[in-house]
Amino acid sequence: MDEEITTLDANATWELVVLLKDKKAIGCKWVYKVKHNVDGSVNMYKARLVAKGYAQTYGIHYEETYSPIAKMITIRAIIVMVVAKGWSLHQMDAKNDFLHGDL
Repeated sequence: MDEEITTLDANATWELVVLLKDKKAIGCKWVYKVKHNVDGSVNMYKARLVAKGYAQTYGIHYEETYSPIAKMITIRAIIVMVVAKGWSLHQMDAKNDFLHGDL
């Protein structure tokens, strides 16, 4: 949790603002996950701070939130292309990189 908060602060993920009158802020909650190695031993404990998006009022600011995710068919097509062309393929994890990245 400390690592998550430190990273969020370092990336200037949020800024404190005055809440407008008659408006309600969307809360957040911690989500925990235990990552295991192939042999079943614990690899790491992960904690993520997530917004309670389900608390939004229908129709208000619904179009302002977007999380780009690749479809599985797209990933499979890329893997097929890599194999067919004899290219090398690498995987990486970018922690919190999406929060303020330019698309």
